Amino acid sequence: TGNLVIGDVGQDAREEIDYETLKSARGANFGWDAFEGFARFKSPDASPPPKHHDRPIHDYPTAGGNCAITGGYVVRDPNLPSLFGRYLYADFCVGEIRSLIPEIGGARDDKPVGLGRLEQLSSFGEDAAGHIYAASLNGGVYRFVPR
Repeated sequence: TGNLVIGDVGQDAREEIDYETLKSARGANFGWDAFEGFARFKSPDASPPPKHHDRPIHDYPTAGGNCAITGGYVVRDPNLPSLFGRYLYADFCVGEIRSLIPEIGGARDDKPVGLGRLEQLSSFGEDAAGHIYAASLNGGVYRFVPR
């Protein structure tokens, strides 16, 4: 579509999702190390805040067992209408697959997809037909299919 959705692992307390056009991605400044997600990063060696930085469209805390975002794909498989156009992501430690609608300037409708948890979810994939997969370090690779 000409846009990039980026699952960006945080440093300490926040994980973030960034969304850029191909044009704006060149030279993008995601604010590190002055910001972590939407929050000011409180590191003794943090540089002064940049004059301009590209803010994330979504962030979440590493509280509640979360530890590192696993970024995914925007679903384009027409056989998955309830997920079509939604960005899939999860947290490696919690394993709950979530989705949101990415938009320049912010995301909306962040929610779990209702598939339970996949321990050590380490990657998502997409094949040439647009089918979406999730992979676990426990050895499983799972394809998203309609119910």
